[in-house]
Amino acid sequence: MIADAIDTVITLGWALLGWIIVLAIVGTICIFTALATGAYAALSLWRTVGRPAWARSRRRARLIAHATRDYEEAA
Repeated sequence: MIADAIDTVITLGWALLGWIIVLAIVGTICIFTALATGAYAALSLWRTVGRPAWARSRRRARLIAHATRDYEEAA
């Protein structure tokens, strides 16, 4: 009877350890995903805000110049 109780405690301990490992792995994946998404968003925002409109690309400069009729700034 005591041996069955000890065996049950050991089995439940292994099950608890398994759940802790699985949840740690899932949590790590979620944290790394959030960090990667945040870094991508911050980099995109930094590139967009940090430069003038004409410095983004030639196509963007032409579109801005055509829309605003300000050809000297876009050139």
